[in-house]
Amino acid sequence: MHVHVEEVRKHLHAFKDDAGQGVSQKLDLEKEERLLNRMADLEPCDECESGLMELGEEYKRLRARLPELEKSDVRSHRKVLNKLLNHVHKVHKVVPQNYYIGVFMPLGLTFGMLIGLGFLENMVYGFTLGISIGIAIGAGLDAKSKKDGLTF
Repeated sequence: MHVHVEEVRKHLHAFKDDAGQGVSQKLDLEKEERLLNRMADLEPCDECESGLMELGEEYKRLRARLPELEKSDVRSHRKVLNKLLNHVHKVHKVVPQNYYIGVFMPLGLTFGMLIGLGFLENMVYGFTLGISIGIAIGAGLDAKSKKDGLTF
C-alpha cells in the first residue's frame, strides 16, 4: 500500500502546485495530505488500495480541469474523499484531529440543556455545564486517540 500512497501523494502535490492557495484551502488539501501520511502506516487492505487509486485518478481529473473548477468537480472530489475517510474511520479507527470534541460538544450541550431546564431551572447554567463536560470528554478521547496514533 505504501507504493499507492506515494503515487497518490505525487498526484496531490502536482495538483496542489497547479491549483494555487485558494483551491487548496477550498478542498482542504492539507487534511488530505495528513490522511495520506497516516495511511502509509496502516495495514494494507483492498478497499484502502482501491480508494487510493480512485483518489489518485480524481487528482488527475481535477488537475486537467484547472484553472476553473466547477461545483460538480468539488462535489465529485468530496464524494471520493468521504468514501475513503469513512472506510479509514470504520475499519482502521483513524479519525481527524479534534474529531471527538466535535462529536461530544453538541451531545454535552443537549444534555446540559435538559439538565438546565429540568433540574437547575436555568438553561444558561445547563448549557455551560453541558458544553464543559462535552469538551472535557472530547478532549480526553482526542488525546487518547492521538497518543495511540489514530489521528491524522
